[in-house]
Amino acid sequence: MGKSFASFGFRPEVMQGIEDLFYKEPTPIQEEAIPYILEGKDVIGQAQTGTGKTAAFVLPILQKLQLDKRDIQALILTPTRELSIQIAQEIEKLGKHLEVNVLSLHGGTDIERQLSKLKHTVHIVVGTPGRVLDHIKRGSLHFGRISTLVLDEADKMLEMGFLDEVEQIIVSTPQHRQVLLFSATMPDLVKKLAQRFMDQPPHIRIETKQKTVEIIEQLYYVINQSDKTDALVDLLESVNPYLAIIFANTQQRVQQLTARLQESGFAAQALYGDLSQNKREQLMKQFRDIKFQYLVATDIAARGLDVEGVTHVINYDLPNDVESYIHRVGRTGRAGQKGTAISFCSPRQKSLIARFAKATKAKIEEKIFVPGRHLDAGRKERAKEREEYFVKLREEKQKEEKREKAKKDAPLREALKKSAKVKPGYKKKLAKEMEEWKTQYEQKRRREEAKAARKKTAKTAVKKSR
Repeated sequence: MGKSFASFGFRPEVMQGIEDLFYKEPTPIQEEAIPYILEGKDVIGQAQTGTGKTAAFVLPILQKLQLDKRDIQALILTPTRELSIQIAQEIEKLGKHLEVNVLSLHGGTDIERQLSKLKHTVHIVVGTPGRVLDHIKRGSLHFGRISTLVLDEADKMLEMGFLDEVEQIIVSTPQHRQVLLFSATMPDLVKKLAQRFMDQPPHIRIETKQKTVEIIEQLYYVINQSDKTDALVDLLESVNPYLAIIFANTQQRVQQLTARLQESGFAAQALYGDLSQNKREQLMKQFRDIKFQYLVATDIAARGLDVEGVTHVINYDLPNDVESYIHRVGRTGRAGQKGTAISFCSPRQKSLIARFAKATKAKIEEKIFVPGRHLDAGRKERAKEREEYFVKLREEKQKEEKREKAKKDAPLREALKKSAKVKPGYKKKLAKEMEEWKTQYEQKRRREEAKAARKKTAKTAVKKSR
């Protein structure tokens, strides 16, 4: 039996964040790195994606955070915007009860909005080297008082050509600060960086275990977004899993899916972050006791949940990163049992599947989805709705054309409707003028129609001569 999170002496608010995410016990990288980090030592952590390294540095940062200070106290550098967003979200979840203020700085978003947020209290900054350096040069970001600097996925960061930016950022931090470097591999560039800027760091190496993935069958179906819900119902009817966890990316999607499954007669319940701790614990106990068959959940169920007997994991929505995929898939195939992981992906997401296959060192087989009664009915219904929409569109167009014609004819109609009393003989004269006006109007209209017909005939003749 390894250590518990309580053995690290975390403050109650941090422990509550750990419990909210259902973390049961530390992973090897957490167990070895956290004590050194809490002591204030520089640390090199060599571990693959999916080993829990993010929490290994986030938890000690939260433990040491001084919430009454306005200064930025920690900077976490990452190679990609996706990872920056993911880490910021992890900090928000684990630091929820501390009310920590975290800001992700990355490209692809409005820099003015980031500048506005930097005017308020920010405890932790997570960002990509390019955008962080941009803020430093603008004078909108200062790291003169940070206590912790984290270089996450350092090998990937330097491989992408960020060495100069990383060095400039490190130089802008205080001389006496803690440096934590996490990397899957240790190429020469990473070693030299560590030698230059770190003070006798312990080097922690964690070997990735692929044993779980080996006994999990991984497969995927290419499904259009509009077909996914009907396809899920058909899949559950045909496969009939003993126990399954169905992952969706948002709370709203989880609630919608659960409602649809319940309407279709499936024993399903929803698990997401806004549920109270007591409610979540009740749900998990019911699921372990097989009181219901399908748990529809956000990524809150991807980590730390150990439920024996889960035969299937279904990614209704694909996760955005490899680490989340590995955690999700790991919910099946527990205790040496076989498991199946099924993913729905759009045609554009096939590159993501390739990344997951490479990371898990396993084949993810593409299967052709055979539509069942729900998908067939759903497609017919959607086709009917599309047809009704276009019929309505055509009717609106016809009405608009009538309105335009009525607008064009308005002067003539107004003249013809003249009803004021006039002198004898004037009424007859006015009627004659109106008749002449109407005749001229009709002649002009016919001339325009004839002219248009001649043009059309000429074009047709030219085409035939060619």
